[in-house]
Amino acid sequence: MDENDAVITRRNYYALAGLILGVVGVFFYTIGIISLLALILSAIGLSKAKAYGGEGKIPAIIGLVLGILLSLAYIAHMMKS
Repeated sequence: MDENDAVITRRNYYALAGLILGVVGVFFYTIGIISLLALILSAIGLSKAKAYGGEGKIPAIIGLVLGILLSLAYIAHMMKS
């Protein structure tokens, strides 16, 4: 491969950030802002996945699912206390 044939790859950092926050939120589900940020960033990442050629679609979906589950866990935790 020659230096003129450089391939430009695009990363979906919103989807990645949503996934990371979703995983972190599993351990800190009592902090509600983490699940909210995971939901928001994953939704943005999922909407940008089409423009990025599908890059980040799976992490965005996983982040959304984790964000929803963590939001429900946070609500249940708050209703309990």
